[in-house]
Formats: sequence, C-alpha cells, structure tokens
Amino acid sequence: MNKNNISLVISAPSGTGKTTIIAKLLSNSDLYSFSISTTTRRMRNGEIDGENYHFIDVETFTKMVKNSEFLEWANVHGNLYGTEKREVDRIIGEGRIPIFDVDIQGATLFRELLPDSIFIFLLPPSMEELERRLRLRHTDTEEQIKIRLKNAVEEMKAKELFDFILINENIDEIIEKIGEIVKDRL
Repeated sequence: MNKNNISLVISAPSGTGKTTIIAKLLSNSDLYSFSISTTTRRMRNGEIDGENYHFIDVETFTKMVKNSEFLEWANVHGNLYGTEKREVDRIIGEGRIPIFDVDIQGATLFRELLPDSIFIFLLPPSMEELERRLRLRHTDTEEQIKIRLKNAVEEMKAKELFDFILINENIDEIIEKIGEIVKDRL
C-alpha cells in the first residue's frame, strides 16, 4: 500500500533500458502501477494501445491540452507526450505507487507537481553502448538515432535534477537498488 502517496519518476535517454526496467519492476511487485502516457507518436511493433501508451492523433491531444486534462505534457523528438490526470487518480485510488516514464521536461514539471516523488535518472554505461542499444531495437531510422544520441547528451546534463543516478549495466541490480530506495521511503 502506498501510505506516503509517493510516486516513482524515472527518466533516461532513449535506449537506456528504462522501459525494460519499468516492466520488470511491475512484474516483480504489485506495489507499483504504470502511469500510461498519452502520445501522438506512431505505435511500434508489439505495442498495445492502452497498455504501453494511449495512442491518439495531434488534434485530439491538442483538445485535451486546451481542456486541462494533462498533469504535464511535452513535445519530445517531434511527438507529443502527456500524463493524464485521470490516470494518476486511478493509480492512487488503487493504493499503489505510480511509476512515471518521463523525459527531462516532464521530470522538471513533476518536481513542482509531485514533490514527494522519488526521482531516478538512468544512464547507459557509455555513449557507445547507448548507440548499440538504439540500433539493436530496429525501431528508428538513421536520422532518428542521430537525434536521440544528440538529445541524450543534452538530457545527461540535467541528471543533477534527480535524487538518484543509476547506471544501467545490470538490470537485476538496478531493480534491487530501486526496491531499496522505495522501501526506505515507505
């Protein structure tokens, strides 16, 4: 049970392994619930609408912004992403700890909106490893990979905004460390 109304805010450069780590946290414990973001980006192979993201068009997203339906939203890599207020209310209503997968802009906003959150920034072991991981995904064009690598350099400059900085070399060790961090706050 989420007694302290804390949230877990996880951010990382694209390709660092954030999605894999969040999936493992969710499968290892019913303490957490993933806050499903809404996006205008194209669905990737294997993704499920309403499970990985709520996929909508730009017009619908824009209407939701005008109606103040998002806790936060941002333009990331040319696509719109946001956290719907109703999604956060659902998780807290279940007595669970919301896990947010956000970019630097989102994390900065969450600092103001959810000050009791635990902020974790994941780093790749190296830029070479990050590039290798991005290429192994086979989801991005060469141009998109270059943009993601360039953005990663900028995102890493903001790591001091986070409570904890973890290098993703071993997923099991990261999961264990995050569990210890959360346990200390409960």
